[in-house]
Amino acid sequence: MKKNKVKEFTSDVNPYEVDKLSKIPFGIIILILKFWAAAAAVFFGTMDSCMFTVSEETNNSEALLQTLTIIVFVGLLLSLIMNYAIRPIVRMAHNRRNNCYKFHMVNMKGFKSFLLSLPYYMIISLILYHTIVFLGEHNLIFNPFGNTTFGIEPFTYGLCFIIVDIFFVTIKNLIIMLVQRYIYYKQINAN
Repeated sequence: MKKNKVKEFTSDVNPYEVDKLSKIPFGIIILILKFWAAAAAVFFGTMDSCMFTVSEETNNSEALLQTLTIIVFVGLLLSLIMNYAIRPIVRMAHNRRNNCYKFHMVNMKGFKSFLLSLPYYMIISLILYHTIVFLGEHNLIFNPFGNTTFGIEPFTYGLCFIIVDIFFVTIKNLIIMLVQRYIYYKQINAN
């Protein structure tokens, strides 16, 4: 009796069968993870403050200091989350068939990776600050809960982050491709 149950169980399960989730391209998985990381960095990093709004009681120097503090803090959180949560996933999924490094900007190991990614995410944080202010001035902030039409909102920030990051990663990939082609043509013409 036990032998029949074991045979029935093993005949139904095929461990070498490709599941449905493995058919999702890894680029889409990385985009979803980056969107989540950017939205989480903004949500948890600016939970206390009224992000890009300044009251009339503050003067220009206080407003500038508050803005710079928020930009630096969000950039730091972005670099921490991307370096210590997303980068290891990209490194684990990278192999000869699946070049996952082309979806992420900095792909080194260790603390050196954090030191290189910190200025990159600070620049992205500065660009996204101006983008969110522009979108807020024109009432284009995504508003799923009907709270506000200005300030920061994680869904809009995540979407803008994905757009800006794709732009910079594409430039990085083009530069790498041009350098590889130059080296290849240089090797061919050396003979």
